[in-house]
Amino acid sequence: MLGVAEDGSDRRLSQLKILIDTGLPATDRRKRIVVVGAGPAGLSAATLLADAGHEVTVLEANGNRTGGRVKTFRGVFTDPALHAEAGAMRLSSEHPMVLALADKLGVSRRPFYNADVLPDTPTPPTPPVFYRSFTGEEWSNGPRLRYVPPPTAGRGLLRVNGVTRTRGEYAANPAEVHAGFGCDLATTSGECLHTALRQAAVLAEQPIERQVAVWAKLLSDYENHSLRSYLMERGWPRQRIEAVGTLENLTARLRHSVVFPLVDHTLISSEATYWELAGGMASLTDALAQRLGPAILLGRRMTRLEQTEHGVRVWTTGETGDEDSDGRPADPVEAFDADYAIVAIPLTSARFCTFDPPLSYDKRRAIIELHHDAATKVLLEFKTRFWERGPAGFRGGRCVSDSPSRTMYFPSHVADSEGGVVLASYTFADDAMRWDSLTEGERVHFALAGMRELFGARVDSEFTGVGVTQSWVRARYALGEAAIPTPGQLHDHHLATRSVEGRTHFAGDHTSLDTAWIEGALESGVRAAREVHAR
Repeated sequence: MLGVAEDGSDRRLSQLKILIDTGLPATDRRKRIVVVGAGPAGLSAATLLADAGHEVTVLEANGNRTGGRVKTFRGVFTDPALHAEAGAMRLSSEHPMVLALADKLGVSRRPFYNADVLPDTPTPPTPPVFYRSFTGEEWSNGPRLRYVPPPTAGRGLLRVNGVTRTRGEYAANPAEVHAGFGCDLATTSGECLHTALRQAAVLAEQPIERQVAVWAKLLSDYENHSLRSYLMERGWPRQRIEAVGTLENLTARLRHSVVFPLVDHTLISSEATYWELAGGMASLTDALAQRLGPAILLGRRMTRLEQTEHGVRVWTTGETGDEDSDGRPADPVEAFDADYAIVAIPLTSARFCTFDPPLSYDKRRAIIELHHDAATKVLLEFKTRFWERGPAGFRGGRCVSDSPSRTMYFPSHVADSEGGVVLASYTFADDAMRWDSLTEGERVHFALAGMRELFGARVDSEFTGVGVTQSWVRARYALGEAAIPTPGQLHDHHLATRSVEGRTHFAGDHTSLDTAWIEGALESGVRAAREVHAR
């Protein structure tokens, strides 16, 4: 969590240097290595091992693309200049590995506006990546440049309990909106939640030894708490939980473990900024895949992994259909022999694979039990960016409502097009499961209805007729958005997710404490590559 290695050094700093600066040392014992899964974890591990001189083969079930849950919709809109994110859509300034990797691969990044800005806001220069370790050592990939994010416009909309207000109006008078919940809270929902979750005793300014000790106690005290039970222990009445849950789009995740909200509100600075990749997030995994070239074999879905004291054998089938359509395993059945394997697929996918000999009991329980959440997106293309027009216009940011759509995100940047794609519904957990039960056409219909509630009838005349959706629970190779533990699962399963089983190693963001972030996937890829390289 804090990146402290067993010898007291900074694990994140050492991984950052390996991924960006030095790579792994050249090997004098060339190994054959099979990597299962071509998401960020598998691709980063494979790249490091191949560059060190090992013979690497990457097996990817998807016959059409690499990237895993990094997926960009391209070529599906009426305007070919437009793209949109089906999966990961932003990178945090608190995550130096992924930012520096994008820079190293020549993938241009630009600000992602979590909060809306004025439509004519100029795009500031992109600063180099800077990381300061708790040891005092600093790392950067260029001269340090202070990035000052543009001011928030406060024009994004909130609509709850029949009341519509801009974010600026809400910030000026939160009580008016909260009254609809029967809640007398006088501060904004975001401020209230941050105050409840931020643990001042373990902020980065504290000595690392104190941070470790306090986090150990926090985990002992609260690892079995849900977010709801944690807030209730702090005296939050039901009405406040309902108000904050609705306005922060957390209602469906209140039953999940409080650990990651505690981490996010304590270890991620309130001054953190966010970034997107100019050609879409898949530009990052595309660039990694291009470096590996023919070492990646698409359309090979692992069904069985056998291992002995001398090596491993991975069995695969071909696939019919695509990642979202009906399909089934098909010929050819192939076997790939290697000295070692790295399994970098979600545990939900590993559940449908056979391991011979069986994996350890703890690993099997982690595969069976660890909760993987649902997340569903509905993206709509519009002829013009009408939300940017007029005295109330805004760019980027999000709108929130208590309609089924819950949260809408607007593009921070659009190049070479008059139009734009809006993430018209972004839902999680039980909220997402309801959307998952709908057909593609129904999802588009109801997302348009949610947009209409906020922007009126012009939504219909501006809609191009093209809407695309992504349900990660119904994605055949992902089987869920990310590992989001329920109370107690971090203690019960985390170490088992990353433990080595004979000649088989495991990677993926679910093996990291940066779960659901590309940074966590890269961290796990570097870790697994180092493990195999050292054998």
